[in-house]
Amino acid sequence: MKKISLIVSLLCLVFPQQVFSKQGQHVGEQKMLDVEIQFSKMSGTTVTNANGVYYNFWGYVFYENKVYPQQYWGTYPLYFFGQEVGVTVKVTNKGPKEKAKLRIKVESYVLNTDGSNGVELMKPKIIDVEVNKNETKIIDASFVADYVEGADSGLDRFVVKVLHINEGGGFGNTEPALIMVKEGIFCPPKYNQKLK
Repeated sequence: MKKISLIVSLLCLVFPQQVFSKQGQHVGEQKMLDVEIQFSKMSGTTVTNANGVYYNFWGYVFYENKVYPQQYWGTYPLYFFGQEVGVTVKVTNKGPKEKAKLRIKVESYVLNTDGSNGVELMKPKIIDVEVNKNETKIIDASFVADYVEGADSGLDRFVVKVLHINEGGGFGNTEPALIMVKEGIFCPPKYNQKLK
């Protein structure tokens, strides 16, 4: 019996966040909500595949030898640094709750070729919404993609986090109110700073 108590105590010391928290474990609520990201106002398209990145704008195609993981191969909207990235987030309450009080947090990062986040392209933006059962709220999450030090051509990641308004949290549980995360990919081509 003492051995079992000792093992449980050690597990609680070594893995406290896994034992005492359920960060983002709102699986039932994920089924009650639908979140969709839509881009608009693009200047062209970007195609990524096993050969690299192809920027298509103004009737021209430019190639860059940059290969992303296969999950990011596809066609994406193209924007230039300094241009507004038109983004709409649609949130639908599919029920059974009569009203969903949600916090929508949007973020954007450069997407590194290993699939990780690069530099931040915008300060996170928080929007609180109430969505009635069978209702869809449309949120304008547009932002200007200004050039920041460390930004690069290629793909970028737009992240939508859906959270409860009462966040809570603590050590090892930084986002306990997290219900779901959605991702949208967009792209700026190479940026040439003007010489001063």
